[in-house]
Amino acid sequence: MSFQIVNRTIKYMGVMFLMLFASFSGAMAWSSTESKDQTDINPGQAVVDIVTFRGTTIDSTRIDCYYRLSNEIFNFIKSGDQFVAKFELSILVIDDDDYQVSAETVTDSIVVETADETFFMDESRAKLYTTYLPPGKFRLEIKLYDLDSGNQKEMARSFEVPNYHKERLSLSDIQFAGLIIKESSNIGVDRRGMRVVPNLSHAFGEDHSDMYIYYEVYTKAAIDNQRPLTVEYKIKSPTGRVVLKREEQLKRQGSIGGYSGKFDTGDFSQGEYTLEIQVDDQAVRKRAKTKSKFFITWRFLLPLTTAKNFQEITEQLRYVAKNEEFDELKELKEAPADDQKLALEAFWSRRDPTPGTIRNENMVMYYRRIEYANENFNDGLGKGWRSDQGRIYIVYGPPDEIERYTFESRSYPYQIWHYTSISRSFMFVDFDGYGRYQLYRVN
Repeated sequence: MSFQIVNRTIKYMGVMFLMLFASFSGAMAWSSTESKDQTDINPGQAVVDIVTFRGTTIDSTRIDCYYRLSNEIFNFIKSGDQFVAKFELSILVIDDDDYQVSAETVTDSIVVETADETFFMDESRAKLYTTYLPPGKFRLEIKLYDLDSGNQKEMARSFEVPNYHKERLSLSDIQFAGLIIKESSNIGVDRRGMRVVPNLSHAFGEDHSDMYIYYEVYTKAAIDNQRPLTVEYKIKSPTGRVVLKREEQLKRQGSIGGYSGKFDTGDFSQGEYTLEIQVDDQAVRKRAKTKSKFFITWRFLLPLTTAKNFQEITEQLRYVAKNEEFDELKELKEAPADDQKLALEAFWSRRDPTPGTIRNENMVMYYRRIEYANENFNDGLGKGWRSDQGRIYIVYGPPDEIERYTFESRSYPYQIWHYTSISRSFMFVDFDGYGRYQLYRVN
C-alpha cells in the first residue's frame, strides 16, 4: 500500500529521556490544573523554559520564553527521499482578562532524511521569544498550524510576572545552562557580557555533570557603594536534605549585576533537586532569595542500583542484541555496578551511528520506543515492552499505516500494522476483549 503521510494514528508519547524531566523555573508559577491550561500537545513533546529579568523601564519585566518542540508534533509528508513538514507557529501571551498582549507568528519547515527522525527532539531547534510585561498573571499559548493538512495543535501554560522594581533588593529567576562563556563568542545568549547556552530541561547527568547557572541581582544601594554582596547557594536532594552549601562574595556591579555559578553534579543520584540562592546586601540591609528545580538523569531508563534493574535492562536489549552479546550481559548480573555500566556503554557504542558526537541516536531511539511501548501497550499482565505489539514497535518503529477493526461482526477486534519499507504487515487480535492484542499473523 502506498502511503505518503507519516502516520500519526499512534501518538509517540515518549521523548528522549533527558527531556522527560522538563521543568519550569524561578518565579514562573506553572499550573496544570487550571482550566485555561488545557492542551492537545503532550507535555513531553514540548520543552518550555521561561525566565524573567528586570525590564528597562519602571514596572517592566523582561520575559524570555525558550521552547523546543519534538518533531513528532509536526505532520511530515514524504518528498522524494526526504520527509518535510510545513507549518505556521504562533506564540501568544494572554493577560488575566483574556486580552492578547503580545504575539509572534513564523512560517517555517523541517526537512529530515528518515522516518525515525520525524520522532526526534532536535536540540538545535531551540527558539527564544522575548517580550516585556508589567507585573501580573498571564498565559502563554503556543499554536501550531499545519500548512498541508490544515490541522491545529496548541498548548497553554499560566505564569506570574514579578515586580523587580518594588523591593530594595531582589533576584531574578535562575537560568540553568549547559555552558557559560565569559569572553567574546557567537554561541549562546548574551547576558551582561557573558554568553549563556541555556539548558531548557534543567536536566543534568553523567555526560553533562557540570551545571551552570545565571542570575541577576537588583539593588537600590548607592551607586558609589563598593561593599561586596554575600551569596549562599544551597542544593537540596529529592528528600529535602542539603547536599551542597557554598558561600561566596559577589563583586558589586551597580544597580543591576549579572552573576554565574558552576556546580559539579557528578556525585548526585537520580532525581529532582532544588537550588536555592540567597543574597545579602548590607548596604540596604536586605536579603533576597530565589529558587528553582533541576534534575539529575541517567542515560538509561532504569538506574543501575540493583541487580534486578540491570537484569531488566539486559532483557530489554534482547530485541537488538546478538546472542553472544546477550549472554555476556546476562553473566554480569552479580557484577559491580561500574562493570555493568561499562558493558552497557560498550554495547551501545558499537551501535552509535555518529561516534564522534555526545548523542547516540540509535540508543535514544531504542529507549524512546520502549517508553512508548510501556505507555501504550500495557495489557495489564506485564510491561508494554514485553507485549507482542511492544516487541514489533521496538524492532520496527511506528507503522506506516494501521487498520483497526473494533466492531466487526463475527470477529474478534483486530489491527493490521503495515510497514511499507520492509513490505511486511503484522496482524494483532484481541481474543479476550480486554485490549490484549496478540500477534496472530505476519504477511
